[in-house]
Amino acid sequence: MTAPNSLIDRDDSLLIVVDCQESFLKKLEPQRRDMVLSTMDFLVNIATRLGIPSLVTVEQPERHGATATSLMASLPPGTVEHAKNTFDLTGEPAIVEALLAQPRRTAILIGLETDVCVVQSALGLARMGFRAVIVADATASPSPEHAFGLDRARAFEIEVVRVKGLAYEWARNVATADALFGVGGLRPPASVTL
Repeated sequence: MTAPNSLIDRDDSLLIVVDCQESFLKKLEPQRRDMVLSTMDFLVNIATRLGIPSLVTVEQPERHGATATSLMASLPPGTVEHAKNTFDLTGEPAIVEALLAQPRRTAILIGLETDVCVVQSALGLARMGFRAVIVADATASPSPEHAFGLDRARAFEIEVVRVKGLAYEWARNVATADALFGVGGLRPPASVTL
């Protein structure tokens, strides 16, 4: 696996929301939970405005619940939650089928938990030939596991970005950025400085 040497193309991007469920969110300190949820919400709204599709996974929803209500409300209407019983989302044939049924091959991962499902899914996606990218400030695990998960991803040569850089890579020019974030546009959460 070699690291790509190109910017992330919004026309090839698929936003993957991994297991952003109440059971996992409860493990986070309240301030960290609020921060990561608002950051994920901001990125989902950017993706929606730019026409970037989303794929949502939920680990054993009967046990861990559905995707956080606030985040689900920001996703496009009709977004389907794909249930999984594996930590690596590519271990689920129905999810693999959904991934392969669409043409995009840059998988942008956000969600929970960084050191388990996010890293394992990124590796699985990379093995399938996807460019897997983890968004550091839109993923979380209880401390210190989040940092460890990001370090582990980098050791596996998985790309790690932050929301600000990703947003501007998707925008690519001042006019698009102004349309997204200018007067009347999206307002970043306190944790993101554009």
